[in-house]
Amino acid sequence: MKNKSHILFLLFIFSAVHFLAQNITYSPYSRYGLGELIPSTFAHNLAMGGANVAWRPDSTYAKHGGCHFINSGNPASYPFIRLTTLEVGGNFIYSDFKANSSSLRKWGTNFGYGTLGFPVRSNGGACLGIMPFSTVGYDVKSTYNQTGIGDVNYLYSGSGSLNKVFLGYGVLPFNKRLSKFRRKFPHISDTTISRSSYKLREGFNKVFSDLSLGFNVNYIFGNVEQSTRVVYPNSILYNNTYRIRTLTMGDFTGNFGVQTAYTIDSVLDRSGRKTRIKQEVQRLKKEGATEAQIKAAQDSIAKIPLRKRIINDKVKFTFGFFMTLNNPLQANYDAAVYNYVLTGAGTETIRDTVLHTQDQKGTITLPLEQGFGIGFKKGERLNIVADFAITNWQNFKYLDQTGSYANNYRIALGANYVPEKEAAGAGAYFRKINYRAGLSYNTGYIQLRNTYISNYSISAGVGLPVGIGQASSMVNIGVQYGQMGSLSNNLVKENYWRVNFGFTFSDRWFQKFRYD
Repeated sequence: MKNKSHILFLLFIFSAVHFLAQNITYSPYSRYGLGELIPSTFAHNLAMGGANVAWRPDSTYAKHGGCHFINSGNPASYPFIRLTTLEVGGNFIYSDFKANSSSLRKWGTNFGYGTLGFPVRSNGGACLGIMPFSTVGYDVKSTYNQTGIGDVNYLYSGSGSLNKVFLGYGVLPFNKRLSKFRRKFPHISDTTISRSSYKLREGFNKVFSDLSLGFNVNYIFGNVEQSTRVVYPNSILYNNTYRIRTLTMGDFTGNFGVQTAYTIDSVLDRSGRKTRIKQEVQRLKKEGATEAQIKAAQDSIAKIPLRKRIINDKVKFTFGFFMTLNNPLQANYDAAVYNYVLTGAGTETIRDTVLHTQDQKGTITLPLEQGFGIGFKKGERLNIVADFAITNWQNFKYLDQTGSYANNYRIALGANYVPEKEAAGAGAYFRKINYRAGLSYNTGYIQLRNTYISNYSISAGVGLPVGIGQASSMVNIGVQYGQMGSLSNNLVKENYWRVNFGFTFSDRWFQKFRYD
């Protein structure tokens, strides 16, 4: 399995370069900003609505060679990668674009991501990978009737993409605090502080033991070409105009995250006390005890301090925060503007060149993004996470120029349920399948004709475990349906279906054996 995993990783690296060069959108709204932004989440998270801020892949599976996942959306989750994990994925998209008088259907299959995560010592983890950052792909025509001129055609087209290579690291800096506290004070009676103070200190150490910090260093690179044509089809008095700009970029940025959790692993055994009272009452009645004696026995047992009962399915509340940096990125661009006329054969004849510049330098200031998340986990069966994120597009600058963009607000909710992760015997396979569902909503940062281009989607998916013995992997499949844009004010509405698929390979690499 180790050799096969190494080969798969190398194959992915060589093939990713080819696939990243392809257009993966047909949306006319990719004309604005940086194009259509690609979420930094993988197939398993996309099936959960893309919720990832508080999602962490901690699992008892580390003892049994089970499948591990990578959450690149919040690098604070990297310390929970306890097996070397390779994840690759892609997607199939079908889009139905509708305007007031026309419609268009497009589809395609695209490369999604490729990452390699591995543990670093006992309390850390690292990850490296490559994935698209944003994509541009549109071809739009608009016709307006100008007084005294007639129809004027505006032709907009764009292609290209920006990609991201990232290297990240996460660590649990205080992971031994709780164990040290409990070794020092195994019982409340072993300390002179009060019960409430003991519980407060224990809870504080629980939170700090689960505190994880992480960061990604991202290298954004690629090129985008955008052009505009203004054509006067019914007039020979005006020259047509052609504008083109080719952008090339390669620079560094980053993001970081924080996660923590609070685990409830035991509860006061109230049901056990009720059982003891019931058994004592039954015994006294058989012996012919009076009501007063029975009542006294009940009161006596009720005064005994409650015992703690260990919960088989521990309850864990997770919390997360992340931030992406908004540092300026250096970019080079070529720009040209010239006037031309069309000959009878349809070829272009340039009349004059208005602008022609090459290798110009500029900066792109990314929007600052911050997100908060909360999660609820019940044992190894149920995991529910919710995200809320804000992207400050009002401060976004493209080649040092600002645009009329609005801040975007994102909400996501997702759930993952597996009946029994460590099932064995007849029918065990179906009890180990992961079932996922989620929804998301983006208010949109583009405002056209007093309308925000919002985006919402619902999703569902499964994780199908594969592997023999200690080699554990999973095939992740998710289906997403969403809508973007609106038909109001002569805009375009996109109804889309996405099938996200990913492959997770987990195994023990770099393991030193005592015997050969």
